[in-house]
Amino acid sequence: MSVDKTSSINTNLRNVKASSERIGVLKNVNTVRKFSFTIDEPVKLGGTDEAPTPMEYILGSFNGCILIVIETIAKEIDFAFHRLKSDSIGTIDRRGMKGIDNVSPHFQEVINTIWFETDESEHRIEELKEKVKDRCPAYNLFKDTGIPISLNWIKIKEGVTE
Repeated sequence: MSVDKTSSINTNLRNVKASSERIGVLKNVNTVRKFSFTIDEPVKLGGTDEAPTPMEYILGSFNGCILIVIETIAKEIDFAFHRLKSDSIGTIDRRGMKGIDNVSPHFQEVINTIWFETDESEHRIEELKEKVKDRCPAYNLFKDTGIPISLNWIKIKEGVTE
């Protein structure tokens, strides 16, 4: 009796591949699909400060992921906005990288602020936020590690800068 292995393959799963190669002291070049980017550390930590650190890229990716998910869901629920901006602050306890017991080396907290230029109500912004919290891969990756995440979403008037 033969077993059809194709029926057990989950077509909803997708592999994401990244390659990295050391190109100097605390410095590497990374390739994802056809894109390359460099990671480095500040001079005070032994690097050359010629590129963001890994944790800076992670925080930037968190912002980018949230914006993409907001835009995707906004389209689905007819949520109109004219401008969208995200800033995040991640707090790291440096003792974690030094191997101090019981101190995690990852973010201890992430505070995210989104500015919407929109005529939508505060209620609609909260509705969007709840859907984003359910569906954003980066938000859920952080949340699943137990990192406290604050999402501060602010409605601004057209033409007003924060």
